[in-house]
Amino acid sequence: SLLERGGNFSQSVAQGAVSIYDPVSGLPFPGNVIPASRIDPAARGLLSFIPTPNLPGQVQNYNYTTSSPSNTYNLNTRFNQSLPKRNQISAGFSLQSRSSQSPQLYGFKDAADGRGLNLNLGWTHNFTPRLLNSLRYSFSRNRNSTVPFFANTTDVAAQLGILGTSRDPANFGPPNFSFTNFGGLSDASSLLRVSQASVVNDGITLVRGTHTFTFGGEFRRTQTNTLTDQNARGTFSFSGLSTSAFNAQGQPRSGTGFDFADFLLGAPQSASVRFGSSSTYFRGSTYSTYAQDDWRLRSNLSLNLGLRYEFTAPLKEKYGHIANLDIAPGFTGVAPVVAGRTGPYTGAFPDALIDPDHRAVSPRVGLAWRPFPKHHTIVRSGYGVYFNGSIYGQIANQLAAQPPFASTATFNTSTARPLTIEDAFTTPGQVAITNTYAVDRGYRLGYAQTWNLAVQQELPHAFVAELGYLGTKGTRLDVLRLPNRAAPGSPLTAEQRRQIGNAVGFTFDSSPGNSIYHAGQARLTRRFRRGISLNALYTYAKSIDNSSTFGGAGNTVAQDDKDLRAERGLSSFDQRHTLNLTYMFTSPTGGRGATMRLHGWAARLVEDWNMSGGMTYGSGTPLTARVLGNQSDAGGTGSIGSGRADSTGAPLTSSTGFFNLAAFAIPPSGRYGDAGRNTISGPSLWSMNLALGRSFRLGDDRRRLELRMESTNVTNHVNFVGVNTVVNASNYGFATAAGAMRTTTANLRFRF
Repeated sequence: SLLERGGNFSQSVAQGAVSIYDPVSGLPFPGNVIPASRIDPAARGLLSFIPTPNLPGQVQNYNYTTSSPSNTYNLNTRFNQSLPKRNQISAGFSLQSRSSQSPQLYGFKDAADGRGLNLNLGWTHNFTPRLLNSLRYSFSRNRNSTVPFFANTTDVAAQLGILGTSRDPANFGPPNFSFTNFGGLSDASSLLRVSQASVVNDGITLVRGTHTFTFGGEFRRTQTNTLTDQNARGTFSFSGLSTSAFNAQGQPRSGTGFDFADFLLGAPQSASVRFGSSSTYFRGSTYSTYAQDDWRLRSNLSLNLGLRYEFTAPLKEKYGHIANLDIAPGFTGVAPVVAGRTGPYTGAFPDALIDPDHRAVSPRVGLAWRPFPKHHTIVRSGYGVYFNGSIYGQIANQLAAQPPFASTATFNTSTARPLTIEDAFTTPGQVAITNTYAVDRGYRLGYAQTWNLAVQQELPHAFVAELGYLGTKGTRLDVLRLPNRAAPGSPLTAEQRRQIGNAVGFTFDSSPGNSIYHAGQARLTRRFRRGISLNALYTYAKSIDNSSTFGGAGNTVAQDDKDLRAERGLSSFDQRHTLNLTYMFTSPTGGRGATMRLHGWAARLVEDWNMSGGMTYGSGTPLTARVLGNQSDAGGTGSIGSGRADSTGAPLTSSTGFFNLAAFAIPPSGRYGDAGRNTISGPSLWSMNLALGRSFRLGDDRRRLELRMESTNVTNHVNFVGVNTVVNASNYGFATAAGAMRTTTANLRFRF
């Protein structure tokens, strides 16, 4: 029964030497079992969405495996025609239709479908043999929709008495919730998105002596219409805070409290919701121009010099339904401001709520040099700057669905207002500003500088060796912060101690981040000869940053808003060693690579076969030791989810497991953990792919029957792609996800 399942979870707490306390009496529950009369009615109803274990043990005891159907249909047409007076026109048109299902952790399958079209037109005119103009136009339109498993079924929130969620049938279903020690419940949000783009570009090519000049420009107009509510059912986080015992400073004591016990009592630590103003209509424009000179200074030396200027306007919402926060110096106050209005601290805002950035100037330089005319040595080098104008789409989506156009809020439980499942999404009267996201109005576009140097040498027997260096520096990368946090203290009173008392904790996006990447590369290639080709590339690299992507996608919120220097560490994608090997072998008879002259049945048996494949090895990407649950806010500042563990000084490596679990511990009350970002080496990855094919001639070369068999991860090697690094979780140090298993496909194609 559901009550027995609740009791069983509580019994597992006793086995793990964790004590759960009654938040009413302040005393431990007898036998660590919550009486049936104390189980929250909403929690009792939500238990029906959590499956029973289907594997033995108390940790990772549920497994769900299924196939995910996916269907795609494509139609492509192309047209090219030469016309009199040195003209040529071209056209292309493509259609696509697709559908799929995405399974969630507990077996719920969300349906997705989409369709798209693409049209491109081109006209090229040769004024003279050395001067030509190329004009292009393209149009694309894509429609994507997602229908969650629970959509248009039962209004679970209404049945269970959960207030403050959407009542749109498209958003029906249980709320999302997460635990520290167990898998959480989640489902996709209902979505309908239609995006289209129109692009016109024109380029002129002029050849003058040793110079080939190229000039041009482009105009791009984009539209994105979206119907969605990003968090309409709401999200709860259960941590064990409510069933913890507390010390004199109001901090939870280690060894007390349990996340599932909090759930049974209906007492989340935090809750968030976001819905309303579901329809958004974003419009944007990009203008660019460029000039380039491909200059052959000598027969053995070429330079490529270029300059590009691009202006991407921040996206505007057609009806002005976006909102930002106007922020006072030092984050001493905030005020909501909508498109085109004036804020009390920084004055008038533009319609996009972000000041445009007109400084995206990108130089490009390239060099190719053969220093020894009689030897096959080539030196190549280059430098370029690349701006990230696409970030404006991500920012606009966050600025949408904010008050006053929508209901949005994030709350933490407190002694003044303990959260319950039923009322956690309702706004207390003293909090007037519930906007959960803001972006620096002076936000400047991030950019990457890349430079490279490579030396290539031809060797005997069709081999080519190359040594190279690649560097990339990211500047003005996004860093996410929580500036409206409390001074250190008790997490139970953090909501009352926020710096800005009339506002909830909000995420602030600005661009002070930076990164640096260095890589040395060695490549050995055997050009296709006598039926064999090979390519091997080894890379030794290191990347350091305080923000691992353009736009902050995938970044965690900074642990300490007042110490952003502590966020600097290895990049999340840092991979010290990678080795990629690809090869192709063809039959020794019957084709271009033939080395044998067979006849009769022997020739027919071995001719026209080809085998190709590859091997990939990569050292692990780094992981961060974290704390969640009732220890996630050791500083008592109201910042939940970004807390790192303490480093004990023990060695990180271990002969058993992925890393030494004793190298990290829960930080003491009153301060943040001192372990750095990405200090754990993740598991390495290794995989082999193989393909085998044969072509059968049917009468003449115009008719062929082609057979091809392919296998990925042919050895079925297990690659672990997820490891739990939460030090206070029951599955700390366990593998949580694995890469794809072996797949094999066979294709038969008839050409005529």
